[in-house]
Amino acid sequence: MIIVYCEKCGYLLDDSAKFCPNCGNSVARPQITAMTEEITDTEIQLIIRPVFKLGYQCMVPLFVLLFFLITSIPTFIYINNFQIICMIGGMFYGFMLFGSAIMLIINKKKYDGTCYDFYKTKVIYRYDFLNFSEKEVKYKHIKEVTMRQSVIQKYFNIGDIILFTNAEAGYHNGIYIHDVENVQQVYKDIKSIIGV
Repeated sequence: MIIVYCEKCGYLLDDSAKFCPNCGNSVARPQITAMTEEITDTEIQLIIRPVFKLGYQCMVPLFVLLFFLITSIPTFIYINNFQIICMIGGMFYGFMLFGSAIMLIINKKKYDGTCYDFYKTKVIYRYDFLNFSEKEVKYKHIKEVTMRQSVIQKYFNIGDIILFTNAEAGYHNGIYIHDVENVQQVYKDIKSIIGV
């Protein structure tokens, strides 16, 4: 509500009055201009990079190898020729180990090329492995921030943080920040920056 007085007689006028009811003077309305203050958002408040922990990354391939080793023992028992057992088993586990090593190298490169920069009003996610991509999300579009830690992640002191946005729906909506070290403290820092 804008309080306007007549310039001629000082009478208090209604918001919609074009003339003063007391003296008949024409009412000059003050020009109201929308003042928009543009926030220069160039200062990074927090940088998060996923942490590549070799022990944690080796857990899945190790479990897979152990599973195939245990399940293949009955098959090896029924084969009488020891040389065939060694040849088949050696080739199979050699390929499994080689594939696991390649996956570890690829994951290390992915982790090194991933970065999350938190500014005053936005988060910028950068991914630079084989292809470069960048995504910017304003905090006003983030509706929820959650943290998850599996039992194995707790052991390695890492966890995941998920930023859920209004624009996306479904189980995998938002930005997933995987394998963050000291995840509980980082989670608190993100919540205080975003204000969710």
